[in-house]
Amino acid sequence: FSMLKIFKDLFQSLQINEIQFCNWKGHHTVEKHLRGDGDLDLFVPLSFKDQFEEISNEAGFRRVISFQASHEFIEHYYGFDEASFKFAHIHVYFKLVTGEHVSKNYILPLEKYLMENQEGEKLLPLINEKAKRSIFLIRYFLKIGSVYGIIQYFREKNKYSFEWESFQKIDGYEDIPELNLSGEELEYFEQIYESLNPIKQILTSINLKKNLKRFRRKTYIDLLIFESKNLIQRLINKYFTKKKKILDPGLVVAVCGLDGSGKSSIVEALRKNFSENFSVKIYHLGRPRSNFLTLLINPLIFIYSLFKRFRKKKEGQFSKNKRISLVYAIRSVLLAYDRKIESQRAYRLGKKGYLVICDRYPGLITGKMDCPRIYEDPKRGSLYKFCYRLEKSLYMSIRPADVIMHLSVPLEEAIRRNNKREKFGKETEAELRERYNVNSGVKFLAEDYHHIDATVPFREVLLVTTSLIWNFKMK
Repeated sequence: FSMLKIFKDLFQSLQINEIQFCNWKGHHTVEKHLRGDGDLDLFVPLSFKDQFEEISNEAGFRRVISFQASHEFIEHYYGFDEASFKFAHIHVYFKLVTGEHVSKNYILPLEKYLMENQEGEKLLPLINEKAKRSIFLIRYFLKIGSVYGIIQYFREKNKYSFEWESFQKIDGYEDIPELNLSGEELEYFEQIYESLNPIKQILTSINLKKNLKRFRRKTYIDLLIFESKNLIQRLINKYFTKKKKILDPGLVVAVCGLDGSGKSSIVEALRKNFSENFSVKIYHLGRPRSNFLTLLINPLIFIYSLFKRFRKKKEGQFSKNKRISLVYAIRSVLLAYDRKIESQRAYRLGKKGYLVICDRYPGLITGKMDCPRIYEDPKRGSLYKFCYRLEKSLYMSIRPADVIMHLSVPLEEAIRRNNKREKFGKETEAELRERYNVNSGVKFLAEDYHHIDATVPFREVLLVTTSLIWNFKMK
C-alpha cells in the first residue's frame, strides 16, 4: 500500500518491537485511510496497550478523546505527517468492541481468531478473506435489529455494500468456536444478507444478539439509558457546543511578533487546519475583550486614546518621554486586568482539552509590546503609584503559555508588508520604525519559547508552527 510516512514509521516500529496488530475492518477504504483521508481501524491486543502507546507517541501520534462517542478499550490517535501536511487518524481497538454505531454493546473474544487469520508479510497486517467476511457478517447483524440500528443502517447502507463487494469469493466458512458459531450459520448469514429481505435480516439480528447475550456490556435497561443520554448529548453538541475531538491534555499556545510578522495570518491558518479535527478556540491577548468590570470604561478611554494617536500622527510627534498621564496609567491597569481574565479563560478551556491559540501574549518587560506600560516613578502621586503596583501584580499573576512561537522579520520587510495591507488606521512607516526600536528584545511569558524566521514562504512558517504545537510534550 502507498501510505503516509508517519504510518510507515509507526508500523515498522511496531513490528521491530514485536507488537501484534492488524487492520480488522473497513477493508475497502484502507488505501484511502493510509493516505490520510479518514480513520484507519486497527486491532491491538490489550496486553500490548502500554507498549503501543509508547511507540506511537515516539512516532508522532498522540491520543485524543472523542467527546460524543467514548468507549472503554477504544482509543483515537492522531499524528501530523509533515511531508503531506495531513493529520493521520488511527482508531485503535484493544478489545473487539462492536454493535450498534453509538452503543457498541458487545465485546467479542476474537483476539486469537484475528491473530491466527492474518495473511502475508505486510507492513500493515491484514486478515484473510474468510475472516473479513465472517467479521463483517457478525458486525452487520449486531448493528441492526433495533429502531436505532435500522436508522444507522440506512445512513450507512452504501458503506456496507461497498465493503461487501470488495471481498473476494471464498469456498466456505470455518467455525468460530469462541462465539459458538458454525461455518453453516455464517453461510446462512451470507444468504440472508444478500437476500436484501429486511424482515429476515432483522429476525436474524435478533437471534444472533440472543445467542451472544453473554458478551453484552450493558443490560437492556442500561442500554436504553445510555442511548437516551447520548442522543441528548449529540443534539446539544450539534446545535450549541459543537465540540470535536479534544486533546489529552489540552494546550495553550500563542503566536507573537511585531507588526508585519504575519502572526494574525498564521493564527487563522492554524485555526483552520486544526479545527477540521479538534476543538479549537482563538483568544486575542493583545486586544482582549472587555469583561464585566471594564466594559463601560474601556470604550471611553479607547476613544480618548484614538484621538490622541491621530493628533500625534498629524503633528508627526512620537515622544520618547517615559512620563505618562494618569489617564494612560488607568487604561493600562484595565488592559492588564482584561489580559489576565482572557488568559484565565484560555487556560480553563485548555484544561477541558481544547487547543487554545492566542494571537499575542503578555510579557513582563515594562514599556514593550503587550507588557506593563507604567514605569516606576517615586515622584508621582499615590494614585499613580497604586496603578503601577496593581498593573505589575496583574502581569506577574498571568500564567505563561505552554508554547510561544515568536515570529520575526526585518524592519524593511515589515514596512513592505504593511504597505500592502488594506486596514483602517494602519500604522505609518514612522510608527513602525518607532515600534521596532522600542520593542527590540521583547519576550513573552511561556514555558517553551521558539523564535521563528517569518521571512521564509508562508507554508514553511505554517509547517514549523503546526509541528511545534503537535510535538510539544507537557512537562
